[in-house]
This record gives sequence, structure tokens and C-alpha cells, in this order.
Amino acid sequence: MTRIRQLLDQLRHRLVVVPIAFVILSLASSKLMVSIDRSLGQDRTPDVVLTSADSGRAILTAIAGGLITSITLLLSMMLVTVQIASGQFSPRTVRNWLGDRSQQAAVGLVLGSAVYSLLVLRQVRSVEEGGAFVPHLSIMLAVALGVLSLVAVVRSVDHLTNQLRIGSIASKIVEETLSAIARRQKLWTAENPAITPASGVVERAQTVDPPPDATPVIARESGWIQQIEEDALFKSIPEGATAYLQASIGSFVIVDTPLLWVWDAPLPDEACDAMNAAIAIGDARTMQQGVGFGILQMTDIAMRALSPGVNDPNTANDMIMHLGVVMLKVWDTPVGAIVKSEDERSLIRHDLSHADYLQAAFDPIRRHGAGDPSVSGTLLRALVTLHTETIRRDLKGPLEPIEELAERIVESVERSDLCTFDKDAVRAIADHVRRKSETDIEETNDA
Repeated sequence: MTRIRQLLDQLRHRLVVVPIAFVILSLASSKLMVSIDRSLGQDRTPDVVLTSADSGRAILTAIAGGLITSITLLLSMMLVTVQIASGQFSPRTVRNWLGDRSQQAAVGLVLGSAVYSLLVLRQVRSVEEGGAFVPHLSIMLAVALGVLSLVAVVRSVDHLTNQLRIGSIASKIVEETLSAIARRQKLWTAENPAITPASGVVERAQTVDPPPDATPVIARESGWIQQIEEDALFKSIPEGATAYLQASIGSFVIVDTPLLWVWDAPLPDEACDAMNAAIAIGDARTMQQGVGFGILQMTDIAMRALSPGVNDPNTANDMIMHLGVVMLKVWDTPVGAIVKSEDERSLIRHDLSHADYLQAAFDPIRRHGAGDPSVSGTLLRALVTLHTETIRRDLKGPLEPIEELAERIVESVERSDLCTFDKDAVRAIADHVRRKSETDIEETNDA
């Protein structure tokens, strides 16, 4: 099942898949329409669609030639858009552009219509060519497809220009990241972190030291962990054994290095094969279960905006606020080393902590944006919101990483070359964070 999901995700982000489907559909449609024209004959065909052989050829030739030109234009626009997005935003967003269903459908419709017109053109015969045959209904369908294809091209231009807005890019990444968080919540809902594994108590630490007699499950290829089929992985653990999955979603594994450690029971070869099959490894990170990949994309865009070549702090501020949306969802999600124990089997899974996600999201921006008071101020305001909502909504994430990051932001500003006025402005925001934190904690305790 994991491999199937991995294959479907790869196909979704391949531009050629949907156009090929449209071409196959055009082949079948041309055969069907020509058969209908032959069965009806000219006598039973409505007069409104009747045309001559020469007119039919001219129409089909014009449609096919024009659509081939439109395909060239459409693909050129997509390549330019991908180049702009990769250079100005982040090369990791290329998958999002290639996986855009709207663009894939537009290319497929134009390409399929051109192929359909060429196939119908082959069937047109005049009297001089040994028997007149003009597929009137097929020609009218070609005209309708040509009009729809032109509308699709215009709509594609509008869609591409709209998708280049930073707000559209950020909103799409946030939506995919929140969906990935929801999928991971659903995936691990059956687990209870307080359950004791078969081999003894395991604390919610970031790492677990396997015993000396533990058996490793070796990675058979290098790449990024894209998906983990938890049910299949758990069922493949031998009875009475404990397995420790030390790699997490989005981490890179090297061939012939341990993926898992198994102890307290022998590890048959078939169980080792099943464990490897439950972990999908690919050459790129994906958004199937990888929450960190969405955070990485937004952080990339913010840091690129802060680079001297771009110098666009407003874009960085925009991404910070969108990252705040993701952080609120992360803070409402239990993360950490999770233990599942059932049927005399135990699975210990390593996962990033709340502090790890927060640092991955905001710490690179803190380092690159220390010289801009607006960026530091936006970071602090995002942390104020996260801190306040953690207390108000009793979220699962801790307060300490938020407060520590706020202190590091102020420290970075103090060491920067900003003038005293700008440093005072950032200090004022930081003081507000402290006062707000103290007030919220006091109100919560009183309640």
C-alpha cells in the first residue's frame, strides 16, 4: 500500500501523465465519432453540420495547426513560471507547479484536441480520391474542442499569473502542510504514549539506545523517507519483540545503514522484507506525510526574500505569519517519541519535538533577518500569538521553546548593526511578549 501511494504521488507530479491520458481519449473518440458518421451517412446527418471535403480539411488543418502552436506557447509559459518560482521563491516548490491539476488538464486538452483533429483529417475523402466521405459530426466536435482548448489556454494564463502571487503560494503550502498534519494525526490515533513496551519502560526521549544484541533492519537504498505504513510495519514485528524506528518522515537514510532496530526476539528474513516494504524511500521529499517539508518550503521562501539579491522583507513577513498558522496546528498535535504496544509487540517511533518544528520554522529566519527590525518584530508577534493561544486553548505544545526563541531573537538584534531606535522598538515588542505571558499565566492560574 505504501508503494502504491508513493507511485501515485510521483505520477501526480509528472506533467506528462494527464496529457497522455487525453491523447488516449482522443484516439478512442476519433474512432467512435468516425464510426457514428459512417453509420448515419449524409442523408441522416443534420443540415446544420454538413460541409464539403475541402472545407472539412481546411477546418481540421487550421484547428490542428493552431493548437500545436498553442501547446508550444503553453509549455513555454509553464517553463518560465517554474524558472521564476524556482529562482525567486524556492526550488522545492517545483513539484507544486508540475503537479497542478489545472495546468495538466489544460495541456492535455489542447494536445488531445490537436491529435483528434489530425486523426479525423485522415478520414476525409473526396470523390476524386475513390469514394467521398466527410465525417461531419466529427468535424463539428473538432471545432468545439478547438474552442474549448483556446478557452483553456486563456484560463491557464490567468491561473499562472495568479499563482505567482506570494499569497497564493503561501496559502497552498499551508493547506498542504495542514493536510499532512491531519493525516499524521489520523495515522497515530490508536497509539498511547504511556503504554509500556514489552521490553520495559521507554521515556518520551528523542533517541533510544538499542541493546547490544539488537538486530538492525538495513536500508536497501539511499533517499528521503516519504511515507511509513504504520499498520504494516507494526504487524511485521515478530511476536514478543520491540522495534525502534529511529528515522522519521522527511529524514534522509543512507543505503546499508540501519532503518530499525529489533530486539527481544529473532528477526526472520520475511519480517525484515515486510519492514522495508512498509517504509517508502524516494529521491525527493514529499507532502504525503512530511510536515517538515511544508515548513521547509516556507522558510526557504522567507530566507530567499531576505537575501541581498532579492531584499524583500515584506515577503518574509508574509511567510512568517503563514508559518504561524502551521505552528498553531503543530502545537495542538502530540509529537515526540511514541510507543505502541499490542499483541506482545512494541513499536517505538522517533519523531521531531515541538521545539524542533519551531526551530526549523523560525530560527533560520531569525539569523537572516536580524538586521531588519520589521522581520524581527513579525517573528516576535507570531510567537506572542502562539504563546497566548497555547495558554488560552491549553494546547499540547510547551511554552519554554517559544520563550527561548523570543530571547534569541532579541539577542540577535542586540548584536546587529541596527540603530538604537530600531533596537528599542524590538525590545518593546519583546517586553510586551513577557508581560503578556505573565498576565496569561496569572489569569490561567486564577481560573
